[in-house]
Amino acid sequence: MISRNISAIASALLLAAGIVGHVAPAHAGDLTNGVLTCYVDTHALDIPRPNLCISGWKPWTANNPSIAVFEVAGLTAGSYSYMWIDLETGGSPGCSGSQCVVPIATDVSGDGLRHLSVTITDLSTGLQKTVTARAYYFDAYH
Repeated sequence: MISRNISAIASALLLAAGIVGHVAPAHAGDLTNGVLTCYVDTHALDIPRPNLCISGWKPWTANNPSIAVFEVAGLTAGSYSYMWIDLETGGSPGCSGSQCVVPIATDVSGDGLRHLSVTITDLSTGLQKTVTARAYYFDAYH
């Protein structure tokens, strides 16, 4: 009787395993979808865009100079480090973490461009990915 019950339980477990199927393991720290987003802060509802963001200045719609906000997006839960580089100067923009806020002025008051890259390192695997984005800020008034 006991062996019949064990056999029935084993059959039920095998059936349940077949119904559920194989579940792929979760991968913490997946860099595949990592992207660098940005926006130039204006008085509008600014939305981060991947790889490239463009904003125009007009009186009463934005400050000039303003700030450009760069942020890493698309990463799975995990532990990461970030190394930022200002691609215009080759130096560090002085940022740490997944977000970098830098000054930007329009093409009339400055060059109207900020071009940053960040190397993301997955601290559990050592894998790295470098992503870049450009922020353009132009004078839409003059």
